[in-house]
Amino acid sequence: MESGGARKVGRPRDPLVEERLLRVTQELIAEIGIEALTMNRVAERAGASKATIFRRWDDKRSLVRDAVAAFDVDTTIPNTGALRTDLEALVRTWVSPIGYPPAEFRHVIAAISRDPDIWRAYDAATHTERTRSLTVVVRRGVARGEAEPVRYDAAFVTRAVHALAVEHAAQRELPLDEAFVARVIDSVVEPILGIGRDAEADARDVAAGIPLHVRR
Repeated sequence: MESGGARKVGRPRDPLVEERLLRVTQELIAEIGIEALTMNRVAERAGASKATIFRRWDDKRSLVRDAVAAFDVDTTIPNTGALRTDLEALVRTWVSPIGYPPAEFRHVIAAISRDPDIWRAYDAATHTERTRSLTVVVRRGVARGEAEPVRYDAAFVTRAVHALAVEHAAQRELPLDEAFVARVIDSVVEPILGIGRDAEADARDVAAGIPLHVRR
């Protein structure tokens, strides 16, 4: 039977039970990944029966999709007083939006890259907030004189960072650590915003025949 995530009709459900099942599923996704997750594991950790789960979801895929869509994304916009540290805080949140260490959240990034439905659920839960936060942070940086006003697509930047996180975590199986955060900002975000470069050093590189896209 094709579930499409459709909920089954039955007796009224306790929303607190459903909330707990989704939260436990989120925890297991982050800890062990989607492939290793089973309905039995969800039921055991939640202290519920498998029948309780199957009254709400037809299969693991529909449960996982709803759990991903229910991520409690941190909507706090950092305000450290400097654009660079604000951007660092943002990217950290983007690669681990539900408070798990990035090393654990790598399982989620890897999984959502493989399933279009789960990817769309994750994107719907996180993308708008990521774009809004970046816009606010950059506007503040411009107001402080840390960056020049520039035309850029905030939604495209957030998707570019996500794509890099997928490649880094899912395909290369590398951690989404502080080094990753710094490289994303140095090589993607700051160049798009036209900041983070040393004009004199760039001139020396040009004179020496060194391409400006090569980071020093």
